[in-house]
Amino acid sequence: MESAARKIVALENARVIGHIQLEAQKQPPVASPAPPSPPLPTSSFLCDFAGFATDSGQLRREHNRTVNEILALQAENRWQDIVELFHPVEDKAPELVAAGMEVDVRSKVAFALVRLRRTDEAIRTLLPAATRQPDDAMIRYTIGYAALDELFTVRTERRIVPGKRKKELIDLAHAHFSAARALRPESVTFCYREAILFKEIEDKPKLAVPLFEQAIANWERQSAQERERHHQQRPKYVKSLYHLASCLLEAGRASRSLQLLEKLEQEDRDGKFLHPMFRHFAFGKVLHALNRDKEAIDHLETAGHVAEQHQPTDFVWELAARCALRLRQVDRAERSIARVPAHRRRPYVRWTEADILAASGKVDEALQVLRQCSERDKRSRHVSLIRISRLQLHLQQYEQALNAAMHAVRFCEETYGNPSKEAQFWQAASLHLLGRNGEAGELLTVLEAGHFQYPHFKRLAGLVRAALTRAPEDDVVGQDAPGREEHGAASVNQ
Repeated sequence: MESAARKIVALENARVIGHIQLEAQKQPPVASPAPPSPPLPTSSFLCDFAGFATDSGQLRREHNRTVNEILALQAENRWQDIVELFHPVEDKAPELVAAGMEVDVRSKVAFALVRLRRTDEAIRTLLPAATRQPDDAMIRYTIGYAALDELFTVRTERRIVPGKRKKELIDLAHAHFSAARALRPESVTFCYREAILFKEIEDKPKLAVPLFEQAIANWERQSAQERERHHQQRPKYVKSLYHLASCLLEAGRASRSLQLLEKLEQEDRDGKFLHPMFRHFAFGKVLHALNRDKEAIDHLETAGHVAEQHQPTDFVWELAARCALRLRQVDRAERSIARVPAHRRRPYVRWTEADILAASGKVDEALQVLRQCSERDKRSRHVSLIRISRLQLHLQQYEQALNAAMHAVRFCEETYGNPSKEAQFWQAASLHLLGRNGEAGELLTVLEAGHFQYPHFKRLAGLVRAALTRAPEDDVVGQDAPGREEHGAASVNQ
């Protein structure tokens, strides 16, 4: 019996070994347990890192080795090798990705992808890094640069890109350029790039002006030591002078534009940052706007002669021809336009060519050039038609002039949704010279309501109103011309 009792006691004790309750035990009541403590906060990346077997020193050495290898390849412009060795980063450097140390590698691989025109991949490579490190200015800048490069590539290759996609790229570039500028407001490059986006891609020079000005100010306030340290930003400073001069010229501030070009000439004497052809062309354009055509043509002819063989110069010689025309040097103008091969003369070159022919007394040949241009040009056909109208008015061929002006009005309405106001002016001029002052007066009233500004506009309006006041019975509604007013009004609205 005693042996059996000892076995029972031993069994009871065994059931609570290690505080594991195997069966319900009869124990005295105890106080209710305290509520459980809330779980401690955890961060999965810290937990993962704590369990990561690789030595942190080894990771740093791997990071530095990878970055230095990419830098060496960059120095030799071996962009394809960089991509083949390190893209995608998740596959080629998984240890760095797992440790969150791959951001520099992502940035440099993305830049190589941009140089290879693989901008979508570049953006996808960088966006995770931007999410993880939103305060990294270089990551933000590189994303903006990739989007800007894609927009330039689309334009250069004349690819058709959906409007929605173009807007997405523009918005992406602005968002990241702005973030980069906010993080480094002293940067020359960041201001310059976003200004270029406004000026060259969006055609918004007014919005580009303050950014170019900021880029210039950021460089000029630096000490000599800072400039030496940031020497890679100097080209953007010089180019900002050039582009700001262009924007201000377009805004009608030619004198200020000339001052900037003179500063540019001092800063880039050897043409290291801006090709001399572009600098001389800029001088020619500004001096032409200031009516200093003799100096302008000297710069333009220099620009044409210093251009590289592969560089297009049609715009240089076209402006040189216009300067020569204004100096009444028709032969010089002919020589300038002849430097543009006939098969490469775009519409604006053809217009100047026609002006030269007309100035030489070859009006029929000028009209032939303009007619050919109007037949081939699907974007600016109205310009050729307006010039035809003017030439035919000069020849007192009023009906033909009216017809050309009306075709120009109709082309703009059908193509752009609005009539050309300049074409309407010449339409009104033709109607006045045909004695159809009622129709002319209606057109001029519409133009006045739109605050139209044009040489001799007020004079023409005065002549038309005087004619209507003096002899209304001889105008369009006269007995000798029944129905002409209705015909004229209908033709304007076609």
